[in-house]
Amino acid sequence: HNGEICSLHFIHPLGEQWDALGSLSNTLSKLGLEKLYPNKLTLRSLLAIDKDSICDNPASSPKEIPRYFLKKLLQINADCRACTELPNGEEEHCAPFGLEPSTAEDNDNNVHYLDLIVALFLCADSFLKQKMALRMSMCQFSVPLLLPHYNSSQSGLMLWALRDIVKEWRTPEMSASKSFAEESVVEINAPFFSFVRLKNSSLSKSQLLNHILSHGQQHKNIFMHRDMEGGAHQREIANGLVEISWFLPSGRENPDFFQKPVIVANLRGDISKSPREFSFLCQESTAIFVLMDKIQEDEQRTLTSFHDVKSKLFFVFNQNKSAKEDQISVQTTMEKLELPRNHVIMKDQKTNVAGFSRRFCATINKSPAYLTSCVSIVNMSDKAMELGLSVDEHRSDTQKKAAERVMEEIGVKTISDYKKQESCLQGENWKKLSDLEKKACRLPKVGESEVENHLSELQQEQERIRTKQSLGGYKYDTNGKLLPTLCTTSVNSEESFRNADTDWEWHPYKEYMKIYPTWKILPDSTMKASDYWKYILVKYNDKFAQLYKGKPADLPEAWKDITKEQALKGLKDAFNVREIIRAPRFKSEQS
Repeated sequence: HNGEICSLHFIHPLGEQWDALGSLSNTLSKLGLEKLYPNKLTLRSLLAIDKDSICDNPASSPKEIPRYFLKKLLQINADCRACTELPNGEEEHCAPFGLEPSTAEDNDNNVHYLDLIVALFLCADSFLKQKMALRMSMCQFSVPLLLPHYNSSQSGLMLWALRDIVKEWRTPEMSASKSFAEESVVEINAPFFSFVRLKNSSLSKSQLLNHILSHGQQHKNIFMHRDMEGGAHQREIANGLVEISWFLPSGRENPDFFQKPVIVANLRGDISKSPREFSFLCQESTAIFVLMDKIQEDEQRTLTSFHDVKSKLFFVFNQNKSAKEDQISVQTTMEKLELPRNHVIMKDQKTNVAGFSRRFCATINKSPAYLTSCVSIVNMSDKAMELGLSVDEHRSDTQKKAAERVMEEIGVKTISDYKKQESCLQGENWKKLSDLEKKACRLPKVGESEVENHLSELQQEQERIRTKQSLGGYKYDTNGKLLPTLCTTSVNSEESFRNADTDWEWHPYKEYMKIYPTWKILPDSTMKASDYWKYILVKYNDKFAQLYKGKPADLPEAWKDITKEQALKGLKDAFNVREIIRAPRFKSEQS
């Protein structure tokens, strides 16, 4: 428990685990997310239309940051990261040149962008995680690969969350034919370079990565760094987060640029605080670059424990004025690991980050690992579980059995047949309804009275299709019996319903939009006004049950007493059908 290493596994002291859980609880409470943890934040709740979604006011408190950020992110607005910088109403009263120190109250309101990302991914359900990762990629942000606190004190491999992201690229060989490659990012087989740091490193790892990934292109702040808005605040829960991004070639030939896709990973925090994540990166990476100013004794013990992966280690040494002792510490570690000199990349005081990144790219391009070794994210799950990390795609035995039952029900049916069976509301009737709605929007150029008749006919036809489509189509989950009612008629009645979303409270059908604001059910009064459908349901109850593979509906006894004549009369009344009485024509006396 004191930093001991056993087969590349590290065990955190119990006190550190309690501190981590306390930091997580404080961060969730500050952001107003404590009731949504874990995995209770849904995409549907974000898409709901309410007073908060209509307003576009920036966040004024930490609790407003998550919703404002997600709203801007779903709009693919790259400025969403700046929302963690809350406005300070006392700025105009500050001392000249900002000489007043920040207060504890100011620090309490500050939220690091990466803490926000970790908190939101911990609170989001699986569908929202995919949507967030996709939108972050479209904004050209880095996305999480290993998420801290995913399962108690464990990190989690975000394999499912990344599956929706698809990238395109073009190698120089494809330029002549103007073709391109396209693949899901978890399936891309490419060199995987990891960047980590020791606690004394003064070189900004994220800033260096941004220059490397933007090499030869417009500069992009893919990874958040300390010189960006929201990047200078202290991190509370994001240490141990591993982010990834990609360099994708455009087809131009240049020896200084990468000529094939490259995946880069960025471990947040120093390696001594995230040994399990560092161990995972050492096992899976093509090469791992360690940024440092010097190497202390405890860090030397950590690095030398990875002797079996020493061929992957590269030291990125940032020289400073008192570099003599620092160079000795690096030299000693190199000798213990038997690292060759070309595995140490030096940055001196005279070289800026842009120039250093150009030389860095050239060094990687010449490395044998870049030319020969490739990995894919989809193949990392086994190693993650071996090291005690969670994988978001791995489910419990109960969930697996439920998925197997669904697959058994699908069987060997074709996709078209399965859609006809399970998505009957989107079949031929759906097409007919769409055509009718188009006709309603493209009214003929006729008189006003004829337009009203035309709209009335279209509406009656829509009601007939909906009624025909709905009859016998729904069953109770508990006993499999058919439902004798229709949504289109229930919303026009005084009846009530209940559901799991509101803890089984009863609600009037007429107020369904308070529960489901995105739904739109057009009321159909024909069931209430007519005995015709009751007569049909009684007569064909058994056939409907056979057709829809259910049990006959429980119908009221009064429905069974309805005669055919009453049914026809009800049909005429419902659709306002009247007998046309023609008066006899008399010849004019003049004729």
